[in-house]
Amino acid sequence: NSMLESIKNLFSFKCVGKYIKEGKYELALDTLNVLIKEDFMPAETYLKRGMLCHKLLMYEDAYSDYTYVITHCVKKQKALYERMKLNYDISNFNGVIIDAEEYLKYNPADTECQRYKFLALVFTEQNEFASSFVQNINQNNKYKTIQYIFNETAKVVAVDELAKAIKLLNIIEMIDPDNPMKIFQEANIYSLAGDKEKENELLKKIDSVFPKYFISHFRFTDMFEERDLLEISFLLELKMFDKLNNFTYPMSILEGYKNQMEGHIIASKEAFEKAVSINPDKPEGYVLLGETLQLMSGYDNPSYKEDAEKNYIKAMEIYKRENLIAKTEFVNRQIKHLNSTLSFK
Repeated sequence: NSMLESIKNLFSFKCVGKYIKEGKYELALDTLNVLIKEDFMPAETYLKRGMLCHKLLMYEDAYSDYTYVITHCVKKQKALYERMKLNYDISNFNGVIIDAEEYLKYNPADTECQRYKFLALVFTEQNEFASSFVQNINQNNKYKTIQYIFNETAKVVAVDELAKAIKLLNIIEMIDPDNPMKIFQEANIYSLAGDKEKENELLKKIDSVFPKYFISHFRFTDMFEERDLLEISFLLELKMFDKLNNFTYPMSILEGYKNQMEGHIIASKEAFEKAVSINPDKPEGYVLLGETLQLMSGYDNPSYKEDAEKNYIKAMEIYKRENLIAKTEFVNRQIKHLNSTLSFK
């Protein structure tokens, strides 16, 4: 008899999923209630009923069922995760943090749980913890972290939770002060909220902070030095704020970097050629163009090698005029390396 009962209950439990899929929620709920009375697999049945109640917006019942599994059952990880999501849905953000921290003890690399914890920290205005936590999630890569926060901001704006969006953007301000894209996104949010005065104030602020921000973040590096593609892509996005075209030369350099890193060697060459044509008195464009041409020369492209040498010589002449000895020696070494390349024919 007990074996037959177990088989019958197992069959009923399996039918619950089918009922839910067919939209027969009342039948699914009744079946789960019977199974719970029978004390059949309590961890699974309470969890399943909790998830169904959650789906039906019966939040108190769902919370009760999840809590039962967490406090009475050995297998409680899934219930912790589901209660965390429920806490988020009912804006119990302190509860989200507690459940997320407990769940992360079992699954420390769970990205979705990390996301819930980060959002809950932001929405409870624990900004220092939120900032530290989100940077840790993104391996302390500033631009990866900023992109992560922008993505989360877009999600809350999409559901018209504008106050939450502002709170998220405040974390970017902590990580990267006066970030023009952050200010621009904030202006857009105030525009959606109908606050034109605040929107205009922020847009004017961009005009004043953008030049200083770009100059402080842009740096010339040689092609073989390690760079951050996300950082370069972000700085290129700031082109929209260069209304007076004051930064066309460094923007062309950035385009060359980006194309080089993405493997688009011809586009990289064209970008550095553009930089040289914009400002023929700057040496960096010649060096980078020379390095690109050197890279393209391979073993059997003497014309590229000759063009590379011409660009190196132009750069070296500028460095000499500016009395930049270390830079002059660097370019001289590049020329020697270029001419010492063996040709296998």
